[in-house]
Amino acid sequence: MIFNVVLGIAVAVLYYLHFSADASNIQNKKEGKPKSLAMPKIQLKSTPLVYVNADSLWENFTLVKQMRKEMEYEKKKFETKFEADYHKLESDYLALRDKAETMSQEEGMMKQQELMGREQKLTEFRQIESDRLAKLEADKTDKIQKTITAYLTEQYSKSNYAYILGYSAGGGILFANDSLEITNEVVDGLNATLKK
Repeated sequence: MIFNVVLGIAVAVLYYLHFSADASNIQNKKEGKPKSLAMPKIQLKSTPLVYVNADSLWENFTLVKQMRKEMEYEKKKFETKFEADYHKLESDYLALRDKAETMSQEEGMMKQQELMGREQKLTEFRQIESDRLAKLEADKTDKIQKTITAYLTEQYSKSNYAYILGYSAGGGILFANDSLEITNEVVDGLNATLKK
């Protein structure tokens, strides 16, 4: 989508350059002089295009910070439970190995099958919790994105901005003029809505 916007702007500039030949350029063409290409003068303050630095937004938006804390807590809780269960299983395996000589073959096989069952359950628990955490993070990220979009729509739908782009390092926008950035304004507004 961003690429389409940039491509549209480029086409508009080329259209302007091609079809806005003034009398001097027509005269230059008749005289055999090459037409000089000049970029149209754009007044940046009146342009309907602004951007938000997405990296700064995600770094400074309070809801993102809350989400990160919640996710860290959930991950820590999972890791603590998993490690405790794993160490218990490992300890029971070592104990079985030490007692193996004093056990009957049938008793040893039953204990070994029990440990294998616990290991299987632990593996399933790890997979289920990993999936749950991934879904939880995706849901929280989606909630944040919807909050940002709703705020931008509410605050800027009646403004003179036709587009509010998201800029991030390594993204599709290669250059962004600082005079078009509204990141601080957006972050302050978003954080203020959370305090209400």
